[in-house]
Amino acid sequence: MKKLILTLFAVVALSVTASAQIKQIKSTQLPAQARTTIRNAWNGAPIVDAWRNKQGRKVEYKASVEDGSTIKFDASGRWIEMKSYGGVPTKMLPQALLNHINKYYEGQQIVWVTKTPKRYQVQLTDGSKLEFNAKGVFQAFL
Repeated sequence: MKKLILTLFAVVALSVTASAQIKQIKSTQLPAQARTTIRNAWNGAPIVDAWRNKQGRKVEYKASVEDGSTIKFDASGRWIEMKSYGGVPTKMLPQALLNHINKYYEGQQIVWVTKTPKRYQVQLTDGSKLEFNAKGVFQAFL
């Protein structure tokens, strides 16, 4: 019975994995809002790679810019994650979040940030991981 359950679990896991379709696309195939975000936040830096990831009905996009930064977007082109070892652009982050980091982590840059409708999670150059609510108010250490 255990073998049957494990076999069924493996088949389901493989079918879920197989349904994911990651495809390289042209930068012009990114949603318009995604291209605008990159142009504004990275001061017109060229997009060097663009990808579409489709899992069932869920679609996400990922783009890399010339400086090595990567940005993930939802299906409509709203950013959901940014990574940059030189520091992510802060133009798109709540001022309260930036104020907290400047006050308590002077000299640190944000190298990773993820955004949901309810929260932001950030990682700083010193490795600190912090969580903020949607308005940028500090909530917790991660």
